Parts: sequence; structure tokens; C-alpha cells
Amino acid sequence: MRRAHLRQALAALRHDRRGASVIELALVLPLLLMVLAGMVEVSRFVVARIDVELAAQRTTDFVLAKRPQSADTSYIVTEAMAAADVEAGQVTAELFLECDGVRKDQFDAYCAAGEESARYVQVSIEKTVEMQFDWSKLASLFGSQVLGSTITLEGTSLERIQ
Repeated sequence: MRRAHLRQALAALRHDRRGASVIELALVLPLLLMVLAGMVEVSRFVVARIDVELAAQRTTDFVLAKRPQSADTSYIVTEAMAAADVEAGQVTAELFLECDGVRKDQFDAYCAAGEESARYVQVSIEKTVEMQFDWSKLASLFGSQVLGSTITLEGTSLERIQ
């Protein structure tokens, strides 16, 4: 009698599907959380990239408004540092002259008679952004060393000022 009762209980349990969705969720939830974390991480980098690009553009607009009188770029670097919240070593500012499309070494020089002259400012800003999650451990599970804990973003702007 006990055996028959046990067989009946096992047969009923075999056809019971009430807990299947909980088990499926437990199996899929880690993957869904990684996808969500990846989306958050990518969106942070996109926003940071746009911020760095806009800081470089604001700096070149600033130079356009406050025309340089010499080849000194220190005020440009200071403006870019403030706009992007970075250190001086992460900013490159160049003022240069082109005569008929050929770049010259000196910004203060003049083109020969009959040559078209154009003066430019170029600002490049590098910014290192730390990841929220440590993806390197996940990558090492798959034998990859591609991901680090930081990503360096660069924003560049070139504008003709004359």
C-alpha cells in the first residue's frame, strides 16, 4: 500500500509544472543582470564620450571668441581643463597656419603674397573613465584579457579662426 501511494505521489510530482518558471528564472537571471550591467556601462561611456567631445568644441569656440594674439596655447589648455575636468597632461592644444593648404610651423608667420592663408585651432582632450563593474574577471573566465578597469576616451575639435 505504501509503495502504491509513493508511486502515485511521484507520478503527480512528475507532471506538476508549478515551480518550473522559478527554476527557469534562476537560470536566466544572472545573464539578464549581466546584460543590464553592460547596458549601464555602455551608456556611461557614450555620455562621457559626448561630454569630452563637447568640452573640446566649447574650447575651440572659446578660442574663436577670444582670438589668439600669439602662438601661446596656455590659456587654451586652461580652458579645456576646466571644460572637461581633466589635468593639463590630458589636453593638447595647437594653433597653426596653413598657406595654400600647407601647414606651417609658426602660427605668427604670414603667407607669401598670393597664397591663401588660414589659421586653425585644434584641441584634443583625453579622459580616463573607470568602469563601474570589474569586467576583467568575467573576461578571464573565457580566457580573454581584452577588458581592463578603465577606458580612455578622446574628444577632438578643429576650427578655423581666420
